[in-house]
Amino acid sequence: MSYDLHPGPIVDDVLFLKDSHRACDIFNNREVPKLVFRRADQKFFSFLSNNPITDNVKRYINIAGFGGVIDSGYRNLDHGLLEALIERWRPETHTFHLPIGEVTVTLEDINVLWGLPIEGEVVSGCEQPSSLADRIVRCHTLLEELTACGHLSWGSAVLAMLYRNLCKAASNNSTNIGGPLYILQLWAWSRITTLALTILHEFDNRRPYGAMWREKLTYKDVVSHSLRACRSQLQTIREGEFKWRPYEKVIGFLPGICRSGIRSWQSECFLIYWDVVEFHTPQRVMRQFGMVQRIPDPIPLSFNEHMKLHTLIRTGNPDKNWPNIHSQFLSVWNQRWENVVQGVRCAAPTVEPSYMQWYWSRTVLYITNPKSAEVMQPGFQDQGSRSQFLMDGISQTYQQAGQFMHTESTLNFQNFETLQNTANQVMGMLNEESRLHYPSHLHTGHVNLGVDETVPRNLRRRERRHGNVRSGAGTSSAQHQNYQTGTSNVEHENFEACTSHVQHENYELDHSQFSNAPSPSFFSGINQNMMFEHNNEQEVYTPQASMLSLFTQPESENFNYYAPQFSPNYAHGFSGISPLPALDLNLQMSVGDLDDETFLANTLNAEDVDVDQNTIASRRRNPHRHRRRPGCGT
Repeated sequence: MSYDLHPGPIVDDVLFLKDSHRACDIFNNREVPKLVFRRADQKFFSFLSNNPITDNVKRYINIAGFGGVIDSGYRNLDHGLLEALIERWRPETHTFHLPIGEVTVTLEDINVLWGLPIEGEVVSGCEQPSSLADRIVRCHTLLEELTACGHLSWGSAVLAMLYRNLCKAASNNSTNIGGPLYILQLWAWSRITTLALTILHEFDNRRPYGAMWREKLTYKDVVSHSLRACRSQLQTIREGEFKWRPYEKVIGFLPGICRSGIRSWQSECFLIYWDVVEFHTPQRVMRQFGMVQRIPDPIPLSFNEHMKLHTLIRTGNPDKNWPNIHSQFLSVWNQRWENVVQGVRCAAPTVEPSYMQWYWSRTVLYITNPKSAEVMQPGFQDQGSRSQFLMDGISQTYQQAGQFMHTESTLNFQNFETLQNTANQVMGMLNEESRLHYPSHLHTGHVNLGVDETVPRNLRRRERRHGNVRSGAGTSSAQHQNYQTGTSNVEHENFEACTSHVQHENYELDHSQFSNAPSPSFFSGINQNMMFEHNNEQEVYTPQASMLSLFTQPESENFNYYAPQFSPNYAHGFSGISPLPALDLNLQMSVGDLDDETFLANTLNAEDVDVDQNTIASRRRNPHRHRRRPGCGT
């Protein structure tokens, strides 16, 4: 049985643009054009910083609906974060496909983050102003309309432009992206906890929610501006790391304009801005509205309609009447309150039992290929796809084991061989097949890490003085008795090793057996004297003959500790350095530094050799405490 990795989708009835998406080229290790981020608000905010807005002017800006944009301020775009999100954006569904499900920027996010108005007419002017005078007149007319009653839905227009730019950038031949990308970054910081910055100030609820990230922030616990880091975080994201309802606790304290379009937040409608038409489908992200996620309905556009809408542009078409061209989509927008998505409300984010099985077969799970030859690049290493692949392999092994449980017992050997082959191929595809032969750190029982047997030095001296020898760490369960030269009797009580209880009694070891390389006779002698005691609760494990060869290697075969790619010759970096020559500094010890034996050996003359040896012996048994002479002070 041979395995191969499918990035997805396994069923292509939803993501029909998979071959033209940039994620397909990334998985196949093909060259992908680097995205250039275009932004047009630098000069605007630079002008505002040098020319502060007065309160009177700010009042009219708030009435027009742009006060939240100014309150949110200007920050640099995190290109790594945005590009990682673009790789998971699907133009077919207008959602980001994450391992936990579909998520997206909705009308609720636009309304809450920037305070842009949602209710009102969409921006679909009859004709494009051609001259500068026409533009001035048009701007003056729009300002009068906005300040009067705010009829235009700037929130839907901003979301339509964001959708369109994301769809273009997701193509495998796209080289740049523009549009309102800063609100996408605010959306990511509001919802993805592993990529969100830490706020170091109290939030002012007199401004929209997006203004939260204008003041002091810290990047201490998150990565930024790294595509591989953000890609890895999105690959391994879990349910608890995504905030499905980030505004739920603060929505009541925000300005009224941040919840002015609440009736349209869950509406199935089309977003229109001049030539741009994009659909808004909250049924695909029902958890973001506090409802149980179900399998969504089919996409409201066919493949041909989708391609036709994405080819419309305003350039070179100044006389087109866009309301007539988009009349069917405008009627859906005008009836948006009748197309509100209904569902089962829930306190915690929940999905129907069949949703994840449906979703995982129709999503692109892998952006990078974990089984491709890994190239050590500087910077952050993307391990997200490898982690996801290992979990995928373990899931495959679990499913196979469940199928084998219903087979006949005569096929057990073949079934277990299939499981072993699955694990071998999964690790081989990750170029980690050598790990299969390493000792496993997984244990079936409780792992006893021992206790701290540190004993004060004075207590150890007292025990040695009374003839008590303390056993070393790790031997608290063993009793050492009758220690003799050449023979040791050791009794191990209640020694648990996986599924066997072993008791070793009275085995003798010769001095020749303490060589550097144990001989086969050494292990065979131990095996002959080893008794496996029967346990009523667990069966005794008996090693097979084929396994004994692992413990009885010949003396000529040395154990190689180093990995295959490293040579032992290079492991010892100081092997070629000669030792330092011996130095004679002519240092003489003082009389106070000499012990009894040295002092006697240096002071007694030849005729004093016959001094009383009993006096020396008693001095050894009961040494007197000598006070050290004070130093010279240098």
